[in-house]
This record gives sequence, C-alpha cells and structure tokens, in this order.
Amino acid sequence: MGSWAASHWTPGDVPALRVLVRLHDEVERGEYRYAGELRLWMDNLGLSPKGLQDRRWLEPVGAPASVVAPSTPAELDPRFARLRIIDEKTTS
Repeated sequence: MGSWAASHWTPGDVPALRVLVRLHDEVERGEYRYAGELRLWMDNLGLSPKGLQDRRWLEPVGAPASVVAPSTPAELDPRFARLRIIDEKTTS
C-alpha cells in the first residue's frame, strides 16, 4: 500500500483488493485455472499497464526510480555496444 498507485484508491476499494489478493493467491498456487479473471481485476484496480493507461494514471514527477537504468546500451547487452545515446532535444 506504499506505492504511488495506491494513493488513487479509497477505503471503498479495500473489498475489491481483498478479492484480487485471493484470486492472485489461487492462480499462483494453481488452484484456479483461468487467469483471465485475475487480469480483469488487475485492470479494474489500475494494477496493470492497461489499467494505468485506462485511468491515465502517471507516476508522479520526481518520484524515486525503483530501478537504476544502465548508463549505456553496452551495459544492457554487449550486442548493443555500437549504439550511442542521443539527446532527445536534437531529434524533435
């Protein structure tokens, strides 16, 4: 509940979150065969990329990044060592 997406929920969303947690648990344990319903619940609560897009929720500007991006493509994969990062301002 400490994520920025959770700041959009209200106390009225707690029952739906409980259903989602139970569904997720059942799918992960293999007790529930169809994960499509889980996907729909995640979409409805804004916990998937589609759900975020549908609600037009954006991560707040200035929020700390959870993952530090590599500074060069070569750090991602040596196959990309020949690529160079260009400034976005020069391409617009």
